[in-house]
Amino acid sequence: MSDARTSRPRHFKAVAASLLLVTVAGGLSACREEKRPAPPYPAVEWQGTPPSAPIEADPWVIAARKSLEAQAVAQNITDFTLPELVETTALDLRVRLSRHPVNDVTQKRRPDIRPGPDPFLPMEVKPGPAAGTAEVRGCVVRWASETGDVPDEMSASGVMFRMEHLEAGQLRISSVVTLPDLDCSTATPPIALFVPAPEPSDVTDVQDVVRAKPAEIDPEYVDPE
Repeated sequence: MSDARTSRPRHFKAVAASLLLVTVAGGLSACREEKRPAPPYPAVEWQGTPPSAPIEADPWVIAARKSLEAQAVAQNITDFTLPELVETTALDLRVRLSRHPVNDVTQKRRPDIRPGPDPFLPMEVKPGPAAGTAEVRGCVVRWASETGDVPDEMSASGVMFRMEHLEAGQLRISSVVTLPDLDCSTATPPIALFVPAPEPSDVTDVQDVVRAKPAEIDPEYVDPE
């Protein structure tokens, strides 16, 4: 009888301890789902003379530059639900961008940092294949690195941004196409840097990467209600 009496409290203690661990684990999991506070959106300063060619006044080019800026900021803070990114970049592209830091962290690498928007030299704007779309062609420099330093040498390559015009008025990059036949050997895309300069990433857990998800302005968005 005495053995039965002593084993019962031990059993209750074990169950209580298990419940406590589950509760604590659940609480920690809930905390991990919360977004880290986003730092202030950085300013952008052109290095040298700001781009002033007539093509720079084209609304599609202005929109492409805003998207490149938001893409770089989102990359630096690993938050792909950033409002500035949603306003300027389509969902499919946001999803693709968010995979890069996830892959980096999974492979035990520090996520890349961009010192500013990818330098871009627009060369042509054409109507797209459908109403409310456009194509912006030009030369771009991809300069992301683990340190976020400005490289000593930069090589530009040809690119086409497919653009979309949403019903609410936003102009966004919907997809990116590489143009290997576009000669960018002598192109010198203008450079702009973030102020303050971004710090190397401290993200070491994929749970800290805020992945892209549908937003209300996206055509793919479905109201949960």
